[in-house]
Amino acid sequence: MIEFGFPPRQAQGLIGTWVKIPALETVELLGMAGFDFVVIDLEHAPLNLETAYRLIVGAQAAGMAALVRLSDRSGAQVQRLLDAGADGLLVPHVSSPAMAEAICAAMVFAPRGTRGLGATSRAGGWGMLPLPEYIRRGNGALRMVQLESWDVLQEAASYLAIEHVSGVFVGLGDLFLSSGRKPADEETRAMVRDVAAAAQAAGKASGIAAGSVEEARDYLELGYSLVMVSNDATLFGRAAQATAQALRS
Repeated sequence: MIEFGFPPRQAQGLIGTWVKIPALETVELLGMAGFDFVVIDLEHAPLNLETAYRLIVGAQAAGMAALVRLSDRSGAQVQRLLDAGADGLLVPHVSSPAMAEAICAAMVFAPRGTRGLGATSRAGGWGMLPLPEYIRRGNGALRMVQLESWDVLQEAASYLAIEHVSGVFVGLGDLFLSSGRKPADEETRAMVRDVAAAAQAAGKASGIAAGSVEEARDYLELGYSLVMVSNDATLFGRAAQATAQALRS
């Protein structure tokens, strides 16, 4: 498991992208391209747990941190993904502090949280890692909740104050669907600034996804600790399209 502490050790935030393609080759290429982390997307891609496990291993072997976005808020996948060695989990559509506390507590070992012991898993070195180290690493995994509605995002500081929450992720896509507010709208931009500031004040992580390099640079300048750009399928698809179009022009 890669140490994935926050605030980041580097002055600027980390850059990453979503992984939707079930292939080790594309993950390896993302690492060679220079991304700091990937988020394996179980919510919006047809990936199962076994595939997620192999992508976690591949991403870490390529020098990146491997995060996983859960398919839902039930928490059923938490134990197996963390014992597979994921560096952290993103929980989609969190809508109450109680929900955030419960699912993030499931990522922390008892007695502090409710996670059970699985020291013979990959995260425990298949039983070869000393138990205190397995527990230390497990409790250090990133526990990030996605806030995706306008009302919930106004309360970001409350979520950041929860003990077991180690970061918040701004979900601009679903925010637009539910409220009609676009990333470029001034009130959205003000909210995005406020969330970054609240996370910095709390000493916790902040994450956001950008649709372009320019937008990502803006978020990095605001102090976001994890900034995602596009996804593997779109990145490779657009590169292929640009090559074909250039040859035909």
